[in-house]
Order: sequence, then C-alpha cells, then structure tokens
Amino acid sequence: LNDPTQRPDVVHLHTAADWSWWRKRRFALLAHAAGCKIVVHIHSGKFDQWLARKSKKFKQSVKSGFRDLDVKVVVLSEDWVKLLKADLGDLTAISNPLNPKYSTILRKNTEKHLLLLGRNDPVKGHRFAVEIALQLKRKFPDLVMTMTGVEESEFDWILARGWVTESEKMRLLSTASVLLLPSKYEGQPMVAIESLASGLPVVADSRLHSLPKEVSFAGPDLESWCRVVTDALEHPQSIKFDSSEYDLETVRSNWKNLYASLIDS
Repeated sequence: LNDPTQRPDVVHLHTAADWSWWRKRRFALLAHAAGCKIVVHIHSGKFDQWLARKSKKFKQSVKSGFRDLDVKVVVLSEDWVKLLKADLGDLTAISNPLNPKYSTILRKNTEKHLLLLGRNDPVKGHRFAVEIALQLKRKFPDLVMTMTGVEESEFDWILARGWVTESEKMRLLSTASVLLLPSKYEGQPMVAIESLASGLPVVADSRLHSLPKEVSFAGPDLESWCRVVTDALEHPQSIKFDSSEYDLETVRSNWKNLYASLIDS
C-alpha cells in the first residue's frame, strides 16, 4: 500500500460477522489511508442476527464506519439487501456463480434417498437430519441417507462419507431423492442452487435466506420437517430451475462493472 508502483486500485475484503469484520476493518483503514477504493463483501449467514443483538448506537457506528471509509458493500442476494439496508445503508447484491457442469442431463433418481452435503459443523444440522431420517424410516423402510462431512454412522442405512470429490458430489446430486438443508444459518447455500440445477428437490430450514423460490421450506420443528420431506418423497416433482442469475458470465460481468465504477469515480 505504501509503494505507488504496487498499490492496488481496489481492495476487496470478504467478511463474516462479529470479529471477522473487526479484523477486516483494520485492512479497510489501511487501504483507505492509502487512497484505495474498498469493497466489503459480506458472506455471513448471520450478519443480521449479529446486528440485531447490538444497540442502535453500535449499528450506527458500523454504518458510519462504512460511509467514512467510502466502502462499497456487497451482499449475496436481494434478500440480504432488504435485511441489512436499514442498518448498513446502500448495498449491492451480487450472487455467487454456479458452475455450469451442474445439469439435469445426469439425472438418475433413486427412490427414498435423502442427502445432506456439508462440512462437519453443528451449524449444518447433521444430528437433526439423522432425527428426521429415523422418523421417516418408520414410514419408508427402504429409506437411505447419505451425509458428507461426518465420517461415522451408527446405522448401516445412513452413509457417512466424510469428504467427497467433486465428481462424487455430482453423482450424489444426480441420484438422490431430496436434499436436506437444516442449517441454522447460511449466507447463500450454493449446495441448494447446485441441487436445483441438477434437478434435485431441496427442503430447507424456513429461517434461511437467499434461497430460490423452488426450494420447499420446513421447520424448525421435527414434525414440520417430516411432513414436508414425506410429501417430497411421495410426490416427486420435476424441478424447473432458471439459473441465469447465477450464470458465471453474469456474475463476472457484475463484478467487472462494479470494479470499473469504483476506478472511474
């Protein structure tokens, strides 16, 4: 930053909530002092929850901090714009890109196969997914479930796959019956978008944001989840999903235009 021959025109910072922002704020202060334009890209799934627990004065300090540093704040969807605009000011929504290899061409659905794709983290809801599967096993004896992230299962019909390759992930998305997304929070769960692009129905927690309209919502109670997933298993539907919003070229163009507007201003 101190060397004019190496100083960037734009500094792009990714941040979650809470301490992640306070750490990234240090970089923003340095970049601003050096005369750089700044993009703060909020990818947190609970930035709204974090601010909701704070005082009005605290929220105002965050908002004024963005303004004083002349920061361009980017969020992952128009849903997040609506949720955060009052607290943060003007926001720009740019979605994450979808890899074009996810397609319904590979679709080979197997009956009564639940799928959960996520890292081994309590926020992803693996335990709750097992509870759902145990309840549904009574109604559907042939039910199986595959989970990534975790490597151990006490049931032989619940497959714990740990970390899977991209090709294996594509195979699972192309052959499962329903994707479960019982996460406590998500910024923009690409696994849901990849699933829909693969023709796989998705059932998600009703408290999540930034999900396409084709997603079915349940929860947060077990009874609600079992009811919605049962309906998805008993009445499988063909997914018609318009993924143009997540097209790689569209997203790339959005970022190019944003960077250009900052450099030209």
